[in-house]
Amino acid sequence: MLRATSSRLARATPRVAAQHYKPSISFPDRKAPKDKHEPHAHPAAPTDISSNFSHFQEVFSSGPHFNPDKIQDISSLAENPRAEGEGVAGSQGKAAKLAEGTVEDLHKLPKRFWDTPSLRWNEDELEAIMTGGASTSKAH
Repeated sequence: MLRATSSRLARATPRVAAQHYKPSISFPDRKAPKDKHEPHAHPAAPTDISSNFSHFQEVFSSGPHFNPDKIQDISSLAENPRAEGEGVAGSQGKAAKLAEGTVEDLHKLPKRFWDTPSLRWNEDELEAIMTGGASTSKAH
């Protein structure tokens, strides 16, 4: 009786293996004709772009999106250094006003603001940086 069960099982295995296996993933047909892609606005795009997307595409493909008149040559920056407190944007003709009590550069503040223990490097830290971490001393 035990032998009959094992022979049935032995016959069922080739039958199961002979069945066609259909993978659960399907791949697109490479030879099938492809639909033409029509560009469209993203669903989350602002309404002014999505309402007139063709105009947006024309403007976008027209070239640089900045005003070339506001660009200043680098050589002229070297000849005319910025005035004290004038930012990079100010050197391009666009006035950049800082809020009252703010500075653009940390080192323009009094020494007590930028010369703090957390910003100072000790010799062990400098050695660790210069050797790429292969120094023998330990930074505290």
